[in-house]
Amino acid sequence: MMVRANNFDIMTHHWGDRSKPPLLLLHGFLGSGEDWSAVAEQLATNFHVIAPDIPGHGATKLIRDTDVSSHSTDAPLKAYSLENVALEILGILDELSVDSAYLCGYSMGGRLALFMALRFPERFRKALILSATAGLRTEEERHTRRESDEYLAQKLETEPFEEFLAFWYNQPLFSSLREHPAFEQIVRKRKNGNPRGAAWSLRGMGTGSQPPLWIELPRNTLTITFMAGVLDKKFTALAEELHANTPHSALHIVPNAGHALHYESANTIIEHCNHFLSH
Repeated sequence: MMVRANNFDIMTHHWGDRSKPPLLLLHGFLGSGEDWSAVAEQLATNFHVIAPDIPGHGATKLIRDTDVSSHSTDAPLKAYSLENVALEILGILDELSVDSAYLCGYSMGGRLALFMALRFPERFRKALILSATAGLRTEEERHTRRESDEYLAQKLETEPFEEFLAFWYNQPLFSSLREHPAFEQIVRKRKNGNPRGAAWSLRGMGTGSQPPLWIELPRNTLTITFMAGVLDKKFTALAEELHANTPHSALHIVPNAGHALHYESANTIIEHCNHFLSH
């Protein structure tokens, strides 16, 4: 169903009865709420699962009268910022009359979920953060990353989308995902995405643009589990560091899995989400 939040009409995918505890699932870059289908179908026994297409992705549309093809205005940049997207997601919960939900986010969605858990803990019960970071610590690092993200954004806007997808999934980060039997199907679904929206998402809520959250971690009040795949060395180290700096947190390193945990180790995600209800 389409939900009008603030600046966006947001496509939201639902599984399970609405009388059950709500669970919000946030997808990664270039994905959509449908990425969670295999996980959500299993979780629907215990939860009302809500998986939005994050702004810039899927069928979600910017509704303000703004020309996002123009670089002369910062209005789209603000609309696609991590801070604003968080408010858009909270707007979905408001429209669905959800006061508080369980929360799980992967990669880009994991950064968004961590931001929301830290800034709006009263809206969430527990959180599971998959393959994510709290941002970059220094302005120099963020500046370098913004330049890199702008390069990628321009590739999205000027090159055939199929070529960008081949380039993106050829990164070492996705080496284990490329071995997954459903990999070709995953990439095929991506071809229906919105490259222009993804470009603005990169500019607005990429790692170089997001507010760094490291100094906020020690003030955390929510029960959070940080999870990464053991084959994903970078994000395993980040998960360990996040856990070390975050009170009320746990750490789980998944064997035989890499970055895309919801595909590579779906049963582990299902188990941990169901664990929310028993502890």
